[in-house]
Amino acid sequence: MDMLNSFETDALKEIGSIGMGNATTSLSKLVSRNVRLNLSDVGMLQHEKVSMLIPESITMAGVMLKIEGELRGVALLLFEFNNAVLLSSLMLGESEQANDPTMHESALAELGNILAGSYIGALTSFLDMTVRHSTPEIVIGTILNVLKRASSLIENEPDELLNIETMFMVHDAGDGKGLNTIYGDMFLLLDPASLDKLRESIGKMLS
Repeated sequence: MDMLNSFETDALKEIGSIGMGNATTSLSKLVSRNVRLNLSDVGMLQHEKVSMLIPESITMAGVMLKIEGELRGVALLLFEFNNAVLLSSLMLGESEQANDPTMHESALAELGNILAGSYIGALTSFLDMTVRHSTPEIVIGTILNVLKRASSLIENEPDELLNIETMFMVHDAGDGKGLNTIYGDMFLLLDPASLDKLRESIGKMLS
């Protein structure tokens, strides 16, 4: 698969900015803090490159939603485990459920619904496609384990991932000294035919 051209990159960034903007308000309400989301980059990455960037010694948390309709594949939110726990802890607050691992997974699932759902919604609206997504699934483990599970949900496994690099800035998180920066990545693992259709739809915007 060729690298994204500048128009495709700009279009996907614009779509991402709309999606992240829609998600910001919902996420701010959930964590009871001001949240800023910044989509910093978009590009294609090979599976091996992602695995090489993240050592197997680091535990990752993946939130994945299966995509069906005119595009088929998986939306994957990826966080370092500690960042995922921080985000879910903020969502749970001081409730008695804050010590229940099951509730942390439920909070992460809701986070996935908001972030991935907002991006997919913006994508389908922008490109006039019909796409739906499943309820989220949480996978915790090495980057290889997370990617393997995500790929297993796709009939025709892609060689490359569409990477949507996102930065979260949460006011008064962590040590309470102001902004706490949490980095996360969202990947779209589309089967080859769907990736071709996505690029074709973006190309039609020029005509």
